[in-house]
Amino acid sequence: MSRTTPVLPQHVARTALVYVRQSSTKQVLHNQESLRRQYQLVETAARLGWPQARTCVIDEDLGLSGASSTARHGFQRLVAAISLGEVGIVLVTEVSRLSRLDSDWHRVIELCAVFGTLIADEDGLYDPSDPNDRLVLGLKGTLFSAELHIIRARMRGGLLNKARRGALAQRLPVGYRRLGDGCVVQDPDDQVRTTLRTLFEQFALLQTARGVQRYFFTHQLRIPRLEQTGLQAGKVIWVRPTYQMIHHVLTNPAYAGLFVYGRRVQQAQPGDPPLLRSHRRPLEEWEIVVPDVYPPYVSEAQYLANRAILQANQYNFVKKRRGAPRDGPGLLAGLVVCGRCGRRMTVSYGGEHHVYQCRREQMTYAEPGCQYFPISYVDPVVRDAFFSAIQPAQLQVLLGALDALERQRQALDRQWQLKLERARYAARLAERQYDACDPDNRLVAGALEKRWNDALAAVQEVEQAYAAASRTDLAPLTETEQQALLQLAGDLQALWDAPTTSMADRKRLLRLAIQEVTVTVQSTKPRSAQLTIFWSGGLTTNQTVTCRPTGWHCLTSSTVVDRLRELAQTLPDHQIAEQLNGEGIRTHTGKPWTYARVASIRKQHRIPTNCPIDTAGATARGDGLLPVRLAAERLGVSLSLIHVWLQHGVLTSDQRTSLSKRWVRLTEADVIRLDGRHNWHRFSTINRVMTNEHWTREQVWDAVRDGTYVAYRHRAGQHWEWRLRRRRRAR
Repeated sequence: MSRTTPVLPQHVARTALVYVRQSSTKQVLHNQESLRRQYQLVETAARLGWPQARTCVIDEDLGLSGASSTARHGFQRLVAAISLGEVGIVLVTEVSRLSRLDSDWHRVIELCAVFGTLIADEDGLYDPSDPNDRLVLGLKGTLFSAELHIIRARMRGGLLNKARRGALAQRLPVGYRRLGDGCVVQDPDDQVRTTLRTLFEQFALLQTARGVQRYFFTHQLRIPRLEQTGLQAGKVIWVRPTYQMIHHVLTNPAYAGLFVYGRRVQQAQPGDPPLLRSHRRPLEEWEIVVPDVYPPYVSEAQYLANRAILQANQYNFVKKRRGAPRDGPGLLAGLVVCGRCGRRMTVSYGGEHHVYQCRREQMTYAEPGCQYFPISYVDPVVRDAFFSAIQPAQLQVLLGALDALERQRQALDRQWQLKLERARYAARLAERQYDACDPDNRLVAGALEKRWNDALAAVQEVEQAYAAASRTDLAPLTETEQQALLQLAGDLQALWDAPTTSMADRKRLLRLAIQEVTVTVQSTKPRSAQLTIFWSGGLTTNQTVTCRPTGWHCLTSSTVVDRLRELAQTLPDHQIAEQLNGEGIRTHTGKPWTYARVASIRKQHRIPTNCPIDTAGATARGDGLLPVRLAAERLGVSLSLIHVWLQHGVLTSDQRTSLSKRWVRLTEADVIRLDGRHNWHRFSTINRVMTNEHWTREQVWDAVRDGTYVAYRHRAGQHWEWRLRRRRRAR
C-alpha cells in the first residue's frame, strides 16, 4: 500500500466485496494470470482485517464489458449492497474493473461516500468521503473512460482502413465460401449456384419477390441456407423459401461483387438506460463500398435495378412508386398521375363504378378530392394505343418469349437433376456408412439401416416428382405448339384476351412500353379527360376520353322502337321481350330484353299496347285472348270450371307470372267443342282411351295437355262427359 488510510472497526464489521471482471470470453479463457490476481484480493482483504466469513467475491460479470452496466448483474448487486450499508470495503485490481462509464463510476463514489464504504486497488486504499481521495478516484475513472475511447478509436481506425481495401472478413451469405488464405469464391456446390441464378432470373422476369416465392413453391424448389453458428456452422441446409430469404438475397450487395461496410447505423433510443438500435442506411449513405471484391452472381447495374424494382413495388403513391402489378381490374394501377397536382392517382374499387382518383389532399388535409375519372373509359383507350405501338414488334417479342421459355425450362430441368443427384448421393453415403458398421453392433447398425431406408425413400420420392414434372412443366413445346404460337404472333389481342392471361400479366406487358399516364379532367359537358401517355422510349402521345352523356343507356335506336311498336299490336310485353331476344336484338347497353325493359321503352315513347296483361274491363286483347270471366260467360260455365279446364289442357291461356291475370284463348272452334250443343259420341271416352293406351287417367290428361288428344264436351243423359279425339299428325 502506498498510503495509509485508517480501517475502522465499523468498516471491518461489514462485508468486504471483491469484484472480479474481465471484458471478453477470450480474456477469461486465455488471460488466466489477470484472473488469478483478481481472486488474490481475498488475501488482501484478510491482511486488512476482514475474516474470510465476511469476505464475498462477485464474479458474475466475467466476459462482460465495463462500458455499460445494463447487463452486468454482478455490478448491480454490488451497488445494491453498498446502498443498503452492508459493505465496508470494495476491492478491485484497478478502478476500471468496476466501470469505464463516468456516470456509473461516479455513482459508485457517491454511494461509498454516503454509506462510509472504502475502495481499495493495487495502488492504495481510498476513503470516498475524503475530498482528496474522491478527487483521485474521479481522475482515475475519467482516465480509464478516456482510455476506452482511445482503444476504440484505434481499433476502429484499423478496421476502417482494412475495410477500405475490401480485406475485412465479413460474414458471407449463402453461395460464397472463404478459403484458408482469405480469398472468397463461389460455393463449389453446383446446386447452390444454380438455385441463386434461378432466383435472380425469375425476379428479372416476374419483377416481384413474392412472385419468385410462388415460382419456387409451384415447382417444389428449395433454397439454400448457410448455418452461421452452432454445431452445423458452415453447413448448407435446404429449406422452403420465405419472402424474407428471397428479399435478403435480392438486396445483399455481395451477390453483385460489392464489399460494403456501414450499411447500418446505431441510434440511441430514449429510455433509462438508453438503448442502442440498429437502423438501415439508404444506399447513397453507405460508408464504404468497394467493387469487384467477390465473384458476382449479377452485375452491379442489375443489382441496383433490382433494388429500384423492390422499392417501386412498395404500394406508396406519395413517393411516386408504381407498386407491383396485381390482379385488380385497374389496368393502369400505379401508372396514373394527376395532371393537376402531380401525385399518383389511386384506384377505387369500392363502388359499382371503378375510378382512378386523386385524394391525397383529402387524406392529408381533409379537403375535397382533386379529381377522378372512370376506369372503364381510360383503360380501353390506353390499351388500344399500346396495341398500335407494339404492332410491328409483335413477332420479335413472341420469338424472344419462346427463347426465354425454353431457357427457363432448361434451368428448371437442371434444378431437378441436381436435386435428384443430391438425394442419390445421400443414399450412397448412408449405404457406405451402413456397410462400414460392425453387423454385431446392432445399436448402431439399426440406426444406420433406418437412415439408409429413409434416404432411399427420399430418392424414390424425388424421382416420382421429377417424372411428373417431366410430363408437365419440363415438357418442351412441340412443333405444333410452336407453330400455333407463331400464328398468334399477328394477333396480340387474342393473347391479351385469353382466359389464362391474368391481369398482373397484362399490367407487366403494359409497363414494358408505358412509363406513366397523366390524366387531366376537363370541366366540360359531357365529362372528358386529356390523357398524356409517356412511353418508355421517351415519346409522348395525347388522347382525349369523353364519358357518355347522362341517360345514354335510355337511348334506343329508331329501328328497335319501330319493331317494338309493331309487336305491341299483337303481343303482350313479356312475349315481345321473348320475340326480340329470339331475333338477337339487345338493349342499347347490350342487355337482354325483359318485361320491365319493354314496358319502360313503351312508356318512354308513348307506345300503346293492344295486349295488356292486367285490365279492369272484360275486353278482348289484340291477339284474341279473353279474360277468364268473359270466356266463362260465352261458354255458360263458372269461373272455377274454366280454371279446371285450363289445368287439364282443354283450353290454353297466357299468364306473365303465377299471380298475374290469366288470359284465355277461345276461338269459334273452341266454343263449338265446349258449349255442349253438339253430339260428339263418335269420339272415344276417357275410359276407352285408358284401356287402349294402357294409361292412367292422369296420363290421359297429360296427352291432352301436350296436344296428342283434343277434348270435346259431350252431354250423356243427365250428366256431362269428355270425348277425346287423337290429333292428326302433320305430314
